[in-house]
Amino acid sequence: MFRKIVFLFLVSTSTVSFAQRIKIDKKKLEFLKNETKIAVKLTFPEDVIFFSLHPEKEFIENMKSKYGKIDKNKGEKWLETYEKAKKETWRNAFIQGVSKKLDAYSDLKFVFAEEETNYTLIIEADWIYTGYGGSASVGREEGKLETTLKFVKTAQPDSYVYSTQTPKVIGNYAYGEFGDIERIRECYDKLGYLLELQLKRILK
Repeated sequence: MFRKIVFLFLVSTSTVSFAQRIKIDKKKLEFLKNETKIAVKLTFPEDVIFFSLHPEKEFIENMKSKYGKIDKNKGEKWLETYEKAKKETWRNAFIQGVSKKLDAYSDLKFVFAEEETNYTLIIEADWIYTGYGGSASVGREEGKLETTLKFVKTAQPDSYVYSTQTPKVIGNYAYGEFGDIERIRECYDKLGYLLELQLKRILK
């Protein structure tokens, strides 16, 4: 019985990993072999969708209202945390995720967009689901994320070298003062991990 449980767990894990696999074109990304740094920039277009239907503006209003019902200051604090997440926290999580194993076999590093590089990876958010639940919640769900990855020349950001849409990325569960923001951070961390798995085919 124990072996059967372990087998089913491994099959389930591999199925989830396969379902979240990022498709890449090895030939079009071969230029990465000659680079030591790739800048990372996160973008959030006006038409990015939160949950299933809500545009970002409506999402922000709903979340500020939710946290502000108990304490108005908490609603403002959520907004500050959210804006920082878009600029720093989620990008840092992606860089952390992609770097966990990349350093072991390649000199390539993903860095902040403020650094000077030949190429930039633009991670454009298409759809974001924050998940729900807390530490003591019976019902809870991980965050989910869909993005478009665009490798561009830093000096010519409108000149795409390669672009691919990611599958629905499911992050690890997280909770905290603002669990919705934390769960999306986990999604960006997972996105980095999934990209590293594919880059290994090119760089190792």
